[in-house]
Parts: sequence; C-alpha cells; structure tokens
Amino acid sequence: MQVGVGWSDAPDSRAAVREALAGACSAVSTPDITFLFTTDQYDQHAVLTAVQERGAPSRIVGLCGAGIITPQGVMRQGIGIATVSSPGLRVVTSLYTWHDEDPRAAGRRAAAGLLASGIGNGLVVVLPDGFAPNAAETLQGLYNGLGPDFSYIGGGAGDNLRFFQTFQFTEAGVRSGAAAVALIEGLPFSTAIGHGWTPQGELLVLTRATRKMLYEIDARPAFEVYSERLGGIARNDFAQVAMRHPIGIPDVRGNYLIRDPIAVHADGSLEFATEVPVNAVAHIMEGNAERLLSAAGDVARRACAGVRVPRFALVFDCISRALFLGEAFDREIQRLRHHIGETVPFLGALTFGEIGGETGLPSIHNKTLALAVFGDPGLE
Repeated sequence: MQVGVGWSDAPDSRAAVREALAGACSAVSTPDITFLFTTDQYDQHAVLTAVQERGAPSRIVGLCGAGIITPQGVMRQGIGIATVSSPGLRVVTSLYTWHDEDPRAAGRRAAAGLLASGIGNGLVVVLPDGFAPNAAETLQGLYNGLGPDFSYIGGGAGDNLRFFQTFQFTEAGVRSGAAAVALIEGLPFSTAIGHGWTPQGELLVLTRATRKMLYEIDARPAFEVYSERLGGIARNDFAQVAMRHPIGIPDVRGNYLIRDPIAVHADGSLEFATEVPVNAVAHIMEGNAERLLSAAGDVARRACAGVRVPRFALVFDCISRALFLGEAFDREIQRLRHHIGETVPFLGALTFGEIGGETGLPSIHNKTLALAVFGDPGLE
C-alpha cells in the first residue's frame, strides 16, 4: 500500500496544486484514488484541471470546504491532496445532482450506477452540497440503493461562511449543488463518529418542521420555547447562544444526532443547518471544550481499533465545531495525531454537515467529527 499527502496555501491555484501534488505523489507512483480538498479562494475548475494534468490518472473525489485539515493544523485557505494505491484496490465514483421533487429517487439512481461496477461492499465516501435543503433525503436514497453491506463516511461541501456556493469534484468534473461519491473496495478500514455534546433539561417534541425549518416545539413557536428553556434570550443574542446550545435527537442506543440552529426568523421559527425530523423528541444540548476534545480522542481511538496498523485517515470535522473551540481546535488535531499515530498521514476538511453512523445506517450530523482510518491489506 502506498499513501501520499500534500498541501499548500499558495494563493495561485496552479501553484498550490503543484506544491500539494509534490507531497501527495512523492510516495505513490500510480494512484488508484485521489482525495482533493480545497477552499473557496481558488478557481475550482482550474484546480481540478491542474490536478488531472500534473497528477497520474486516477479516480478523484473531493469538495470545497471551509478549511483543510492536516497533521500540522487547519488552513483556512489551501488545497490538500491525498493519493492511495494498493494491489486489489477498486474504486468507482459518481457525481450526481438531484431535484426538490424526488431527492431519494436521485440517490437510488446514483446507487444503481455505482453498483454496476460490480463492487458489492466496502466504504462509501459521500460529499454532498452542504447547503442543499434536502441532502439528508438524497443520502437516504443512496443508502436505500446501496444497502447495509457498505459503511459510510463523509461531509458536506461549503465555503468560508459566505453561504453562497458549494463545489464537489470527481474525475468527471466540477459541479455545484451535487454529491460526489466514491465506492472503495479492497482496503481494510474502520469508521467512527462522535461529538461530546450532552443533553440538558427536559425533553422537547419538534411538533412542526419542514426540511431545515423548525416552526413549533411542544406545539408552540420554536424560538419562544428554545429561549424559555435557556432562561430567556434576546433575538440579537441568538447566534452566540445557538453556537453553544444545539438540538440533540436521541437514538435507540442513547447517542444524539446534533442539529445546529443557525437563524431565528420573524415568525419565531428556527432555521437549521440540516433537515430536522418532524415529531421527534429532542434535548437542548450543551458542551465545553474539554468534553468535545475528549470525544475527539474517543472517535480516533475507536476508528483506529478497527484496523491492525493504521496507514492513512480521512477527517471530516464541522466548521461550527471549529468556531466553538476557537484556539482549542488545534488541540483536537493534536489528539487525532496522537491516537492515529504521529507518523501516519491524514487529510480532511472543515465541513457543513458530517456523514456517518454508529449502526451502519448513515445520517447527516452537525457539530460532529467523522473519521475513517485505513489499514494496509498486507498487514491485516
């Protein structure tokens, strides 16, 4: 197994690709898959073209995010490239768009195309448009088509908090409002996901919601109840309070699916970063830096426990989580490096929604860390 990782914060698109590829291709002669992560300061089409011109031909999957995660820290402007090759490694990609009228059908169609490759199990890397109003529905359609023989990991594409446009990549091109997906077979891997947020107060019921909009909690205006549960907050203070107090929806195992409130509207409704399930029970959550950092260490330990010798890792970490931690976010990267291995390369992005699941069924999470660790087939 060969792995190479490189990155650059050079302002010119082609110069940054050249520098990142120098690291990514230094140990990989002919990659089977190339992971490409960028930020929105670059010409995304020029980046992909430069990667294809200068790098060895391979399958490509990637996104534009709010930052590039490397073992040395986070770059809020940069390009990161990882290449992997291994005997027996098979990869197929898809770059698909969907429409409001039937996002699940679009996911199923993409799954059918991927399965036509003959790959029947392995890891699915899913990189959707993080701003889409129905990304969770298309993920459900993808899962319905591919089924439980795969594991799922990924994150939502975005930008540097301008909330304007997203970009997704495969070797087929660059798109916005799409999902880039890769099926990977032939590498040992293990995934884990977690966040560190804990419930406070009594249960709530999300009584009226449509996609990303929550209109009522306990059959009352959503902001009214949210504010009341937190001791009364002014609308002008909502952004700062909401960053510290997301909504958590428990599953049957006692884990919490986090939903991040991002705006309060004039009618008292709350807008979230990702779709909100109607009639779900929920808690308002709270957190502090130490609990979130401890959870990051636990995610890394659990992911690494699934392979004998870690050789490479993909990291998808929420931009909102990074903003909450502030300067302490460097400690999160340090914990990942410690548990994955000081010399083991990894690469990732600050994302707008993280994809994974504790039970095999994938969900889109917020304020969460998702991690995939790959082992060497020859050492397993």
